[in-house]
Amino acid sequence: MNSKDKNPLFAPQRDKAGSWTFDKYDYQYHWALYEVLTKHKERKEYAVFIEYHEDVIIADSLKVDSAKFEFNQVKTTSGAYTPYQLTLRKKKKAVEGASILGKLVSNITREDIGSKISYANLVALNGFNLELKDKGVCLNKIQLNDLSENQCKEIENAIIKELKISSLPVNIQFVIPELIEHSYDVQVIGIIGKLVNSLFPASQCNSEEIYRVLIDELHKKGKVTYDFSKWDDFLEQKALTSITVSTTIANFTSIKDETTIEYSFNEICNELGLKSIYKTKLHRAFNRYRQLRISNNSTIQIDTKNEIIDLIQNKINASNNIDESFESLLEFVINNMKQNIREQFPDETDIKGAIICEFIMLN
Repeated sequence: MNSKDKNPLFAPQRDKAGSWTFDKYDYQYHWALYEVLTKHKERKEYAVFIEYHEDVIIADSLKVDSAKFEFNQVKTTSGAYTPYQLTLRKKKKAVEGASILGKLVSNITREDIGSKISYANLVALNGFNLELKDKGVCLNKIQLNDLSENQCKEIENAIIKELKISSLPVNIQFVIPELIEHSYDVQVIGIIGKLVNSLFPASQCNSEEIYRVLIDELHKKGKVTYDFSKWDDFLEQKALTSITVSTTIANFTSIKDETTIEYSFNEICNELGLKSIYKTKLHRAFNRYRQLRISNNSTIQIDTKNEIIDLIQNKINASNNIDESFESLLEFVINNMKQNIREQFPDETDIKGAIICEFIMLN
């Protein structure tokens, strides 16, 4: 080897704990992102919080009144967890601390939030050595009723003794993650590509840029250590939300050939006989709705899209449809649109822009 190519710092490292610790915590961030991306194709609202009460908390709504929470401890230690390891209370400065499972259960038995927790998951990269009641089965998600009676009783007795509770909550799950230990960033980038393809077939996206923006956002939110008494402040400062994910995907994805979309829009405007100034105004409304359609995963946005599509289909499929002009289609959809959907638009031009957008996307 040429001396000028030699690394002057090359030598066995005395301490690799820093790198190992970073990798351990970075896996948690990637697992959180991987989990919400698998949920994203359902087009439902969600928010994910890192390092807040638990390693990862996932909310299934952005509305505080209806949100349910999934608490997750994410463990990357080597070896499969045994019941003994799950319930072992390690001493800290001669004081007996909480066990791994005890810490998880203590959060979900809190009176202030316990009823809003759907599941409490212990996610272990290297799995669990637990006795199941059905011999020979292999599960990646183990619930209490999957355990043998003796195994379940052993774990329950230990946690009851530790936490002084009457019984073990039934919403505990032991989860083996799909995300692998090494090259987890590559796996997340891969699922982004699959997600975009399932949402928008034949589209083109930059999966790596989407990944970079989302993981950076998650890292930034994970570093926030303040407490927030207001839900909206909490979402803004601490959460990666479905809206942010949708917007990021939209920014780095070409949903449909722009030339085809513009041609279809101009064809409709020509049929309607629009003057230049109103055509420009309608085009702006069309683009506003199109961007919102892609980037907003809220329930009302999905309901708006489905309402317009259903009305368009009803008009097209009507057996007595004598007037087949686009003007008649606009009038039909506008006149039959539900009031709560109509109220989402500032004026009739925005409604027409939305109808034109959905009509083009259908064809």
